Amino acid sequence: MRSFLSAPSVLLALGLAPVVLGQLKIDVDKPDTLKAAAKVVAKSLVEDYTSQKPFVPGLIPSEYRFFESGLFFNTILNYAAFTGDKTYNSLFEKDFFNQVGDNADFMPANKSARISNDDIAYWALAAMSAAEFGATPADSSSPSYLSLAENVFNTLVGRWDDKTCGGGLRWAILPSSDGYDFKDTNSNGAFFQLAARLGAQTGNKTYTDWAGKIYDWTAKTGLIGNLDGNTVGRVFAGASVKDKCQQIDEAYYSAQQANYFYGAAIMYGLTKSSTWLSRLETMVQYAAVTYFGPQQYVDDGKSQVVTETGCEYEGKCTIDEKAGKTVLFRSLAVALDYNNLYDLLTVQMTNSARAAATSCNSDGDCGFRWSDLEYDASKGTGFGEKMGAIESFLAVVRHIDSKPVKGVFEAEPQTEGPSTTGSASTPSQTTGVPEASRTPNSGSRLAVSSILGGAVLASLLHMLL
Repeated sequence: MRSFLSAPSVLLALGLAPVVLGQLKIDVDKPDTLKAAAKVVAKSLVEDYTSQKPFVPGLIPSEYRFFESGLFFNTILNYAAFTGDKTYNSLFEKDFFNQVGDNADFMPANKSARISNDDIAYWALAAMSAAEFGATPADSSSPSYLSLAENVFNTLVGRWDDKTCGGGLRWAILPSSDGYDFKDTNSNGAFFQLAARLGAQTGNKTYTDWAGKIYDWTAKTGLIGNLDGNTVGRVFAGASVKDKCQQIDEAYYSAQQANYFYGAAIMYGLTKSSTWLSRLETMVQYAAVTYFGPQQYVDDGKSQVVTETGCEYEGKCTIDEKAGKTVLFRSLAVALDYNNLYDLLTVQMTNSARAAATSCNSDGDCGFRWSDLEYDASKGTGFGEKMGAIESFLAVVRHIDSKPVKGVFEAEPQTEGPSTTGSASTPSQTTGVPEASRTPNSGSRLAVSSILGGAVLASLLHMLL
């Protein structure tokens, strides 16, 4: 029998009167508050991963490109390393290896037709983080995290294309794929960062030589700005082999910028070279004035909050571009450790962390436009938004204490982690995942459908009415 209660009456009767969830509270001078905020968002992030249907171990939902799954696992690693919270370590250990592929180079059969060079590079960077943190695979038969990163490095070396534009990686891997004619700074920048970090981790000069080669090619091709164009330190999107990379795609997004100054920071740390320091400083300074605005130079909590300048002001950021802040803050956390660079961006970093906290609600849902200083449920939330918030909190934590918490990745007896049904060691096959529209440009290549909230409540009301 249908009830004659009105919808508002039902809401009140059920105690479901609309409420505004509180914002996260942080104090940028107190690391524990930042870690607590990161914990709230990390819980929500992992729940998004484990609750998806169909669940595919190692992959976030199919609307996200493969590289964002790598970013997800890197965020889980960073969260554990700099908060000391081991909650999600078993999830990482069980699910990460489901996407390494038969050749341990992050080319799994279930995604290989849609994988680009930047995709596997970001996964390799996650493996690199695990190696740097001293993590060891729970399954002794699995390849080490360092060997996974080295395998990808060797794969990318084999794809370095000297026949066009004097070098560089193409974005796409297959000649039949969109973007095969495009040499992009996402792929080459992540490759550069990987080479530098491998050099630092192993002491092998081959890696640092390649880091120098990648950077030099990028600069020579005009993909890093210079005085002539009044774009010193700016990293452009890429160029096409069709005109021998003469016409530069001048689009710019934070991730492509971040990968280059991350790598430059590592190279400066290794060499103490004034050349690498100059490169690091100019790219960081460009990021400071481009991705943190408006530049009022006042610490009012509203100015100099991070903005994905290439798309955010117009509200046109796509799902991949919304992951840019994740890469940006992860990279700044490392780069600003050198030569007191953090002092130059203290306001930007702390105001952005504060703004991220206000853009998240107490359930750990986070918005993308942090400068609004509120979470707008009508605009939804996603993996990129949550990962970016976590990394912004961790970046400030890492400035206060840059060393990972000891013992976080020590082996423990095997126990069941969060509900990751199907997370066995055998790689799973993705079925029914549509081919994405892939346009060769920096940042995002996907359009995301709007996120609709309130489905559960609507269903409940329908039953009651």
